Amino acid sequence: MYEALRYERAAVLGGQPWRLLSAHAVHLGWGHCLMNAGGLALCAAFAAGTRSWRAWATAIVVLALGVGILLVAASPQATNYAGLSGVLYGLFIWVLAPRAWRGDRVALIVLVAVLARIGWQMFHPTSEAQRVLIGGDVMVEAHLYGALCALALCLWQEVWPHLRRA
Repeated sequence: MYEALRYERAAVLGGQPWRLLSAHAVHLGWGHCLMNAGGLALCAAFAAGTRSWRAWATAIVVLALGVGILLVAASPQATNYAGLSGVLYGLFIWVLAPRAWRGDRVALIVLVAVLARIGWQMFHPTSEAQRVLIGGDVMVEAHLYGALCALALCLWQEVWPHLRRA
């Protein structure tokens, strides 16, 4: 099942576009899956009562497609990917950015920490301990693409209501 669902660049380009979404549902191992599940629970705790289930579902699909499409378009060296972390980084930004923009200091601090983590990952290779824990290398590009897609989604959600009124 993992082999049929993970992101494989050649398979996507060969006519298997579902992998752009399904790759985010499969993981390299149980450690990887549990880390992503813990991150998702933490993100949901930050968002408690602020977003509907419909908004969550939409954000997850938009972020998953965005990460997948950017992997194909901008990262030809990314040949294999599995896991929720790209979407998860995006979800953190999607939840935290609007709160930070409205003056929530805790949201701002956590948002800065998430962005700093992505920046740090871009210049430091995956440690051996982390590689063993998740069962492979971290694909930092997916984290970056999730963050960029989340920022675009936040801006769209802030601008769209104003455009509809005009």
